[in-house]
Amino acid sequence: MKTISLSLVALATLSMSTVLNANTLSQALSNGKVSGDVSVTYESRNQDKEIGTYYKDTQYSVGSIGLNYKTADFNNFGANIGVRAYKNLFEDDSDKLTGTGYGDASERFYETGNNKTVDLESAYISYDLDTLHIKAGRQFISTEWINKTQDAVSVNASLNDTDIEFIWTNRHGRVSSRDYRPMTEVNKGNGGLYKLGLTQNFNDSTFAKAYVLTAPSLKDIYGGKLDYKNNIDGIDFGAMAHYAATNEDVNGVDNSNIMEFTTFATISGIKATLGYVQVDEDAAFNHIAGETIIPFEEGDQMYLKDARTTYLMISKDIADISLTALYGITKYGKYEKSEFNLWAGYELAKNLDLNLGYAMTNEDKKDLTMTDLQQLNATIAYKF
Repeated sequence: MKTISLSLVALATLSMSTVLNANTLSQALSNGKVSGDVSVTYESRNQDKEIGTYYKDTQYSVGSIGLNYKTADFNNFGANIGVRAYKNLFEDDSDKLTGTGYGDASERFYETGNNKTVDLESAYISYDLDTLHIKAGRQFISTEWINKTQDAVSVNASLNDTDIEFIWTNRHGRVSSRDYRPMTEVNKGNGGLYKLGLTQNFNDSTFAKAYVLTAPSLKDIYGGKLDYKNNIDGIDFGAMAHYAATNEDVNGVDNSNIMEFTTFATISGIKATLGYVQVDEDAAFNHIAGETIIPFEEGDQMYLKDARTTYLMISKDIADISLTALYGITKYGKYEKSEFNLWAGYELAKNLDLNLGYAMTNEDKKDLTMTDLQQLNATIAYKF
């Protein structure tokens, strides 16, 4: 049976509610808020050699307009719908085959131009109380192994010092001003992906989280986190330990595990973060509907078997500019690579923001599947 998109269900529910309860919903609808943005993004990539249809020298610019409407709450219910339209503005090579389409822009925007010009960025029904928040439909989610745009049901509840997270997602992709990847089915034909997470807040400084994800007939992921944060004499500091393991249901796919450790300190407005990530030496760690561990623009080898990554990130606001620099080394098997990233954000004027990103990788010359690259991206957005 063909899967019905949750975003379409949310839109249908909103439409029926408007018709059946126009008198009771009219105030909530008329008091709703319209917002949006006009954005232009640019990206260029230069590399030492071409190694595939995706990794090639590229230069392009894509413009987009996002419109969003959110109703006022009615009996704790609400609805949200957001639409984003895209237009290719410039491509250095409009005929290049990238593996995800034709033209430079298809490396990041898989179906823009003549193929894909508009999509739903969000479309959900919500129910909110002080200790309970529910969304059903297309929404942005960022949590362990579920990230970016999802057609999902998400439930977040608090009970005394315990937070409960439940998510079911059946489609995921990316719909944003910097990236468009079509929504694809999660665990196709087998019911999607389920997640249950429990967080225990011991005090204001320490909490622990345990979670499980299950994708029937595909895999399970079990994980846990321990997080500590504190402030002494104006110095913020903390540490986090995270472990996750897979239980694979597909024949021929080996179980794997991953460990993540970070520690940070903020002194005089300068935040330094030191991180370490290690993958099982026998098998790669394959996620399902997104991830939130990789800090790099690229970081392609971080989930390979026996990959060990160490990185240092420094952040500082200087005047009206926010700066973040990141440098890390990944050792995987007999190879080693390094990557440097720099991000800058600046408010050009009220509601007008500019964000820049730069990435440089130094790949192991003995790994013939990779190539050194330099990448620059810039996004300017006017929000209203």
